[in-house]
Amino acid sequence: MIEKVTNGYTLNIYKDKLDLSIAVFKFIEGQMIHILKKKDRFKFCVSGGSTPKSVYKLLSKSDLKWEMVDVFLGDERCVEPNSELSNSLMLKNSLLTNFGSKAFFYEIFNDLKTDDEVIKNQYISKLFEKCGSNPPTFDLTLLGLGDDGHTASLFPYQKNNNVDEFVIFNEGKGLRRISLTPKVLSASSKILFLVSGASKRTALERLLDEKEPPDRTPSKLIKSINQISIFCDQESAKELKI
Repeated sequence: MIEKVTNGYTLNIYKDKLDLSIAVFKFIEGQMIHILKKKDRFKFCVSGGSTPKSVYKLLSKSDLKWEMVDVFLGDERCVEPNSELSNSLMLKNSLLTNFGSKAFFYEIFNDLKTDDEVIKNQYISKLFEKCGSNPPTFDLTLLGLGDDGHTASLFPYQKNNNVDEFVIFNEGKGLRRISLTPKVLSASSKILFLVSGASKRTALERLLDEKEPPDRTPSKLIKSINQISIFCDQESAKELKI
């Protein structure tokens, strides 16, 4: 593993996707153990997509205090809960299996026929109930990085990416989505980007570039008073000038 500190980020580079997944699993496991020694609940914001799935499967097999863990998605596609495009379904088949089945999970879409404002307000209400702060604060937020520089469902050149709200509806990759905003994601005590594969090289380079505009690379909107961790493999970090 190679570690570099640059522009508010701590970059951890691993040999391949397997080593990366194991390292992220161990990091999250360690955070959960540490926080639950001090607090009654561990508030965990997770990302969808294919990259973290192997991490979630490893986590689910770890005999932790899962009954004290609250899991929220950073974003979700506006699809039926049983759709193969649903982040919730992916979590139910990975993180929320085995020991992880004891965790509390907030599923955003139980019924797509529900009014948008109702869904949004229910989401915000549950965040306040579980996090008890304004803005709602997670102990750990795990984020992905799209090849176009998006994170959660904050896509390039969308006007409402950085509004003064907690939850927004957005469009991206041909699908309508609901997402937490930078206001909530940035409030997290610990933020971790998980990045894998050659297709992410340009996006990762732009994320680390101080001069990169957040309009083009919305992942730049995620800020923290603490160092933001980036866990990546050599394939994604190959062309970084660090």
